[in-house]
Amino acid sequence: MNATYKPYLSIIVPVYNEEENVRPLFEKIRTVCESIGKSYEVLFVDDGSQDKTFDVLSEMRGYSPNLSVIRFQENAGQTSAMAAGFEYAQGEFIISMDGDLQNDPADIPQLLEKLDEDYDLVCGWRKERQDKFWTRRLPSVVANWIISKVTGVAIHDNGCSLKAYRADVIKQVPLYGEMHRFIPAMSTVVGARIAEIVVKHHPRQFGTSKYGLGRIWRVFLDILAFKLILSVFAQKPNHSRHLSTEQSLRYQMIPKYNVYRIAAYLSLPFFILGFILINVDIISAISCILLGIFLIGISLMTAWSLSIAQSDAVELSPFSSFFIYQCARRPIRSFGPIGMFVTIVGVVLIVGLPHIGPILVNSGILIFCFGLFGETIAYANAKRVVDYRVEIFLDAKTDGKRLENVI
Repeated sequence: MNATYKPYLSIIVPVYNEEENVRPLFEKIRTVCESIGKSYEVLFVDDGSQDKTFDVLSEMRGYSPNLSVIRFQENAGQTSAMAAGFEYAQGEFIISMDGDLQNDPADIPQLLEKLDEDYDLVCGWRKERQDKFWTRRLPSVVANWIISKVTGVAIHDNGCSLKAYRADVIKQVPLYGEMHRFIPAMSTVVGARIAEIVVKHHPRQFGTSKYGLGRIWRVFLDILAFKLILSVFAQKPNHSRHLSTEQSLRYQMIPKYNVYRIAAYLSLPFFILGFILINVDIISAISCILLGIFLIGISLMTAWSLSIAQSDAVELSPFSSFFIYQCARRPIRSFGPIGMFVTIVGVVLIVGLPHIGPILVNSGILIFCFGLFGETIAYANAKRVVDYRVEIFLDAKTDGKRLENVI
């Protein structure tokens, strides 16, 4: 990576098993960028492809001086691929897009024009989306409606990868876990101004989609988790471009009372219910009161871990390390399904086993909330932990291969 090379525009393209698409896509991108008349670079991030994607990209570099290729040692996911692209990008402005030829590079000039209207992030809206209705379009419409209501960011198409960014803003945004669809909402944490324009969308011609109905449950958990994250990381600057990177990152760290307030909202109903049930069912009453106490305990744990994340401490807190490494940075994905299952079993058993059912219900809720609070801890440390390991970096401005050990 050449630190002295500062192009006007960087195009980031995460790819996974897209050997038939990368060559025609690059040709389209190059044609558009040449028409803009500004210096540019194109960064393909190969997310551990199992086909010949990297071989094709390596060959293309021989006659494409503006092309860089980042290859991961193993598949790390789209969010990690985008995070690597943002880290390595040198341009003043950045465009991200999918590598399957469904996004149209011809929309890039319109995205940049919208940025010039004093926006920090411009999102593409695939208004005429060319995907299967039941498995892709309908779930997407529902998810986008819920995300806009939960986050308060009115974007029609959060899942569209075709976006334009001011580099100094997006490089401040912590890309966490698999939450690339929440980039607009994440950007509001550092005060980004967001716009949306309609972009073209094409049917997939080569390869197969990497998404299906199986992601609905994961998106549901992500929405709940990010609602909590937004509730905790609620303090925002007036505008991130008027702040240094250090100042902007401080706005991601919240006052402790936000955590305590959320815990109070969660625990108070169980305390009240517990005291109501004392004269009805002492076991159910005790389980409700204990749940309230445990929720307060989780909040104290979370506030302590956030304090360490705010400090200059080199070491992560024990809870941060647990949630990040043992849960692969997605605590809600680990504890969410378990908590839901235990809760459902408890509800079923309430009639036949009135003493066991309530205990299981409260235990399931506790497990679920443990995962939710873990999400806030993992998010607070997002800038301190890298989810991917670069195996090879082919720089557009240098020859040969260079190994990058990113931990």
